[in-house]
Amino acid sequence: MKQKQFEIILFLIIMLMGMVLSFAFSIGSPVLAIGVFLAGGTAIYIIKNRQEGVVGDERIYQINQKASWIIFQIIVISFALGGATLIAMRNTYPSYTNIGFFMAYVSCAVMVLYGLLYMHYNREYGG
Repeated sequence: MKQKQFEIILFLIIMLMGMVLSFAFSIGSPVLAIGVFLAGGTAIYIIKNRQEGVVGDERIYQINQKASWIIFQIIVISFALGGATLIAMRNTYPSYTNIGFFMAYVSCAVMVLYGLLYMHYNREYGG
């Protein structure tokens, strides 16, 4: 499958997923929403494997790696600061305290997971 065909099919899959997901949300069916999400992800995975030609090179991988690292940092810092702010405002807004703790715990869990994966890949690929 050529790049242009891949892009057209990908666009159609995403449009169909969007339509069915919005319908699932409107009727309140989480099973349908999860099923459509999984089916769409599977379909995208299948057509990506059938794509011909150069899919990516070292430069594209390096750009993706740098962009992912920046997004990771922004999200972790935002969750940590947002959680700390909501926890600190527990006297003024007590209903947001649980969300603050959730955000703080998620940022801690993500940092621990990053550390564990870093140690694993550092050992696996040498370093």
